[in-house]
Amino acid sequence: MEIASVEKTMTEKQQSAGTVKGHRMKPVLAACLLLFVLGGAAALVVLRTRQPDPQRSDTEVPLGVEQAVIVRYSGPRLKAQPYRRGASVNLRIADQVQKGRVRVYDIRYVISLPGEFDLTKYLTSTDGQPIDDLPPFPVRGLTSLTKDIETRIQEIEKVGVTIGHRYYESLAGLGIFWAAWLAGLIFVGRPKLPPLPPPPPRQPSRLEEIDRLLAALARGELTIDDKSRLEALLLSHWREQLGLSGQRMADSCRRIEASRELGAVYRTLQGWLHNPGARVSSEEFVNSYASRIRRGLPS
Repeated sequence: MEIASVEKTMTEKQQSAGTVKGHRMKPVLAACLLLFVLGGAAALVVLRTRQPDPQRSDTEVPLGVEQAVIVRYSGPRLKAQPYRRGASVNLRIADQVQKGRVRVYDIRYVISLPGEFDLTKYLTSTDGQPIDDLPPFPVRGLTSLTKDIETRIQEIEKVGVTIGHRYYESLAGLGIFWAAWLAGLIFVGRPKLPPLPPPPPRQPSRLEEIDRLLAALARGELTIDDKSRLEALLLSHWREQLGLSGQRMADSCRRIEASRELGAVYRTLQGWLHNPGARVSSEEFVNSYASRIRRGLPS
């Protein structure tokens, strides 16, 4: 019975100790949970209110050499100030990409004068909003190339990069091709020129024409038109011989008829052509003209 009472007493003590321990653990757990919540809230506040770290770049850059910098900004959209000739700093936005709430800008800038400058002073917003929260980006212009750039230039010079272009060979080949193309264009498939027309026959002189008509008259082949032409040629020729070209035709005919050298031939011509009653035949006129020539008189 004593053993049973001892075991009962120990059991009661253990239950009482467990109950006390359970009551003590509850405040501890509540305090841990409260600290966890407060810590998370504090971390969230810190992350939201923390200012971004200033964006750094190579602060020493040579004058007149374009540099590049990447700027991440979640404020209003940025744009470069207009280019100004002779300005200390001129920059441009080469590219921009939206990544979530942040816009990434690829900014290229050139420093023209020695000194220290803040690149953010040469940026503005597209809608006119202030960009005071944009962290500064200081740079310093140097009057000589930096050591790194000089080293890179020397390395490039030592490599001796050459590009095979064969400029003169290509130029000569193009010239030969052009000359061959031009020669083919001029000579190949070109139609032959038609032969030149023969020169016009020489016009017979007045005396040759008179002789031709007289020969046709002797053969009996002279037409009425040929007779009129023969008379006109003879009168023109005789007027020229006697110097009567400037006189009227009637006066010239009277002077020819009165001429000692040409009067007989003229009367024979008029009798044959215009006076049938004179009974002068064509043979008589031809013989009269021919005998005159045989006597050595002007034709």
